Amino acid sequence: MQTSTPDTPPQTALRAALSYAEMGWPVLPGAIWHNGHFADPVTERRVASPCLASTEEATTDAALVREWWSTPGLHEPNVLTVTGERLGAFAVSESLVMSLADDPWFAALPTPVLALPNMPIAYSLVHPPLPSVLMSDQARVVDAGMPMPLPPSALDTTPVIWLITPEQAGCRLVPADALADLIHGYERRSA
Repeated sequence: MQTSTPDTPPQTALRAALSYAEMGWPVLPGAIWHNGHFADPVTERRVASPCLASTEEATTDAALVREWWSTPGLHEPNVLTVTGERLGAFAVSESLVMSLADDPWFAALPTPVLALPNMPIAYSLVHPPLPSVLMSDQARVVDAGMPMPLPPSALDTTPVIWLITPEQAGCRLVPADALADLIHGYERRSA
Protein backbone atom coordinates (compact mmCIF):
# COMPACT_ATOMS: atom_id res chain seq x y z
CA MET A 1 0.00 0.00 0.00
CA GLN A 2 1.33 3.44 -0.86
CA THR A 3 0.69 6.87 0.49
CA SER A 4 1.33 10.16 -1.25
CA THR A 5 4.93 10.55 -2.32
CA PRO A 6 7.16 13.05 -0.51
CA ASP A 7 8.08 14.86 -3.75
CA THR A 8 4.42 15.61 -4.47
CA PRO A 9 3.70 19.27 -3.66
CA PRO A 10 1.19 19.77 -0.86
CA GLN A 11 -2.33 20.04 -2.17
CA THR A 12 -4.43 22.99 -1.11
CA ALA A 13 -7.91 22.31 0.19
CA LEU A 14 -9.38 24.17 -2.80
CA ARG A 15 -7.49 22.06 -5.36
CA ALA A 16 -8.41 18.89 -3.50
CA ALA A 17 -12.09 19.84 -3.23
CA LEU A 18 -12.22 20.65 -6.94
CA SER A 19 -10.53 17.35 -7.78
CA TYR A 20 -13.00 15.36 -5.66
CA ALA A 21 -15.96 17.23 -7.15
CA GLU A 22 -14.62 16.50 -10.64
CA MET A 23 -14.63 12.78 -9.75
CA GLY A 24 -18.31 13.13 -8.81
CA TRP A 25 -17.79 13.10 -5.03
CA PRO A 26 -20.01 15.69 -3.30
CA VAL A 27 -17.99 17.99 -1.04
CA LEU A 28 -18.68 20.63 1.56
CA PRO A 29 -16.46 22.84 3.71
CA GLY A 30 -15.53 21.58 7.13
CA ALA A 31 -14.59 23.17 10.42
CA ILE A 32 -11.05 22.93 11.74
CA TRP A 33 -10.07 21.47 15.11
CA HIS A 34 -8.78 24.30 17.29
CA ASN A 35 -8.09 24.37 21.05
CA GLY A 36 -10.04 21.15 21.66
CA HIS A 37 -13.17 21.97 19.66
CA PHE A 38 -14.48 22.45 16.14
CA ALA A 39 -13.96 26.00 14.98
CA ASP A 40 -14.78 28.21 12.03
CA PRO A 41 -11.63 28.29 9.86
CA VAL A 42 -12.07 31.99 9.13
CA THR A 43 -12.46 33.24 12.72
CA GLU A 44 -11.41 30.28 14.95
CA ARG A 45 -14.72 30.70 16.83
CA ARG A 46 -16.33 27.54 18.20
CA VAL A 47 -18.95 25.86 15.97
CA ALA A 48 -21.39 23.10 16.89
CA SER A 49 -20.84 20.91 13.83
CA PRO A 50 -17.83 19.82 11.79
CA CYS A 51 -19.88 20.77 8.69
CA LEU A 52 -19.94 24.46 7.73
CA ALA A 53 -22.91 23.81 5.44
CA SER A 54 -25.69 21.26 5.79
CA THR A 55 -24.90 17.80 4.45
CA GLU A 56 -27.75 18.25 1.94
CA GLU A 57 -25.69 21.08 0.37
CA ALA A 58 -22.73 18.83 -0.50
CA THR A 59 -21.98 19.55 -4.13
CA THR A 60 -19.91 18.78 -7.20
CA ASP A 61 -20.53 22.31 -8.59
CA ALA A 62 -17.06 23.79 -9.27
CA ALA A 63 -18.23 27.42 -8.91
CA LEU A 64 -19.71 26.78 -5.46
CA VAL A 65 -16.62 24.78 -4.43
CA ARG A 66 -14.40 27.73 -5.46
CA GLU A 67 -16.60 30.11 -3.49
CA TRP A 68 -16.55 27.97 -0.33
CA TRP A 69 -12.77 27.46 -0.31
CA SER A 70 -11.82 30.99 -1.41
CA THR A 71 -13.12 32.83 1.64
CA PRO A 72 -10.17 34.65 3.18
CA GLY A 73 -9.43 33.82 6.79
CA LEU A 74 -6.99 32.33 9.25
CA HIS A 75 -7.23 28.75 7.86
CA GLU A 76 -8.56 26.84 4.87
CA PRO A 77 -11.71 24.84 5.59
CA ASN A 78 -11.29 21.09 5.84
CA VAL A 79 -12.66 19.10 2.91
CA LEU A 80 -15.60 16.85 3.73
CA THR A 81 -17.59 14.47 1.59
CA VAL A 82 -20.94 12.97 2.49
CA THR A 83 -21.83 9.32 2.03
CA GLY A 84 -24.95 8.71 0.00
CA GLU A 85 -26.00 8.08 -3.61
CA ARG A 86 -22.61 8.88 -5.20
CA LEU A 87 -20.14 7.58 -2.64
CA GLY A 88 -20.27 5.08 0.18
CA ALA A 89 -17.77 3.82 2.72
CA PHE A 90 -16.85 0.82 4.82
CA ALA A 91 -15.03 1.32 8.14
CA VAL A 92 -12.44 -1.46 8.13
CA SER A 93 -10.06 -2.57 10.89
CA GLU A 94 -6.42 -1.82 10.23
CA SER A 95 -5.46 -5.52 10.18
CA LEU A 96 -8.15 -6.32 7.60
CA VAL A 97 -7.12 -3.33 5.46
CA MET A 98 -3.55 -4.68 5.35
CA SER A 99 -4.76 -8.18 4.46
CA LEU A 100 -7.06 -6.89 1.72
CA ALA A 101 -4.25 -4.78 0.27
CA ASP A 102 -2.25 -7.99 -0.25
CA ASP A 103 -5.13 -9.73 -2.03
CA PRO A 104 -4.54 -10.10 -5.82
CA TRP A 105 -8.15 -9.15 -6.62
CA PHE A 106 -7.88 -5.94 -4.61
CA ALA A 107 -4.46 -5.17 -6.08
CA ALA A 108 -5.99 -5.41 -9.57
CA LEU A 109 -9.11 -3.41 -8.65
CA PRO A 110 -8.22 -1.06 -5.77
CA THR A 111 -10.53 1.52 -4.30
CA PRO A 112 -9.48 4.68 -2.42
CA VAL A 113 -8.73 4.09 1.26
CA LEU A 114 -8.26 6.91 3.77
CA ALA A 115 -7.14 6.92 7.38
CA LEU A 116 -6.10 9.01 10.35
CA PRO A 117 -2.65 7.87 11.50
CA ASN A 118 -2.64 5.95 14.79
CA MET A 119 -6.33 5.05 14.45
CA PRO A 120 -7.24 1.33 14.35
CA ILE A 121 -9.57 1.71 11.35
CA ALA A 122 -9.45 2.99 7.80
CA TYR A 123 -12.23 3.91 5.39
CA SER A 124 -12.61 2.17 2.04
CA LEU A 125 -14.61 4.35 -0.33
CA VAL A 126 -17.01 2.39 -2.52
CA HIS A 127 -19.64 2.89 -5.20
CA PRO A 128 -23.25 2.54 -3.91
CA PRO A 129 -25.58 0.84 -3.41
CA LEU A 130 -24.27 -0.45 -0.10
CA PRO A 131 -25.51 -3.49 1.75
CA SER A 132 -27.68 -2.54 4.71
CA VAL A 133 -25.45 -4.71 6.93
CA LEU A 134 -21.95 -6.06 6.43
CA MET A 135 -21.69 -9.36 8.32
CA SER A 136 -18.18 -8.86 9.60
CA ASP A 137 -16.34 -8.53 12.88
CA GLN A 138 -13.74 -6.30 11.25
CA ALA A 139 -15.76 -4.03 8.95
CA ARG A 140 -19.02 -2.10 8.97
CA VAL A 141 -21.07 0.01 6.60
CA VAL A 142 -20.81 3.76 7.16
CA ASP A 143 -24.35 5.15 7.27
CA ALA A 144 -25.63 7.31 4.42
CA GLY A 145 -25.48 11.02 5.21
CA MET A 146 -22.26 10.71 7.24
CA PRO A 147 -19.74 13.54 6.65
CA MET A 148 -16.20 12.24 6.19
CA PRO A 149 -12.96 14.26 6.05
CA LEU A 150 -10.79 13.87 2.95
CA PRO A 151 -7.11 14.75 2.53
CA PRO A 152 -5.62 17.32 3.01
CA SER A 153 -7.94 17.78 6.01
CA ALA A 154 -6.64 17.39 9.54
CA LEU A 155 -7.94 16.93 13.04
CA ASP A 156 -5.73 19.37 14.93
CA THR A 157 -2.23 18.15 14.01
CA THR A 158 -3.34 14.70 12.79
CA PRO A 159 -3.69 14.69 9.00
CA VAL A 160 -6.21 12.64 7.08
CA ILE A 161 -4.11 10.58 4.66
CA TRP A 162 -4.64 8.31 1.69
CA LEU A 163 -3.48 4.72 2.11
CA ILE A 164 -4.60 4.24 -1.49
CA THR A 165 -5.05 7.50 -3.39
CA PRO A 166 -7.89 8.07 -5.85
CA GLU A 167 -5.24 8.18 -8.60
CA GLN A 168 -3.85 4.79 -7.56
CA ALA A 169 -7.43 3.48 -7.78
CA GLY A 170 -7.87 4.91 -11.28
CA CYS A 171 -10.16 7.66 -9.92
CA ARG A 172 -12.95 5.12 -9.57
CA LEU A 173 -14.79 3.49 -6.70
CA VAL A 174 -15.13 -0.29 -6.50
CA PRO A 175 -18.76 -1.44 -6.27
CA ALA A 176 -19.73 -1.92 -2.62
CA ASP A 177 -21.03 -5.44 -3.16
CA ALA A 178 -17.70 -6.52 -4.74
CA LEU A 179 -15.69 -5.27 -1.74
CA ALA A 180 -18.24 -6.79 0.66
CA ASP A 181 -17.78 -10.17 -1.10
CA LEU A 182 -14.00 -9.86 -0.81
CA ILE A 183 -14.28 -9.06 2.93
CA HIS A 184 -16.61 -12.04 3.50
CA GLY A 185 -14.32 -14.33 1.51
CA TYR A 186 -11.25 -13.22 3.44
CA GLU A 187 -12.99 -13.74 6.78
CA ARG A 188 -14.20 -17.23 5.75
CA ARG A 189 -10.67 -18.23 4.72
CA SER A 190 -9.12 -16.92 7.92
CA ALA A 191 -11.78 -18.41 10.28
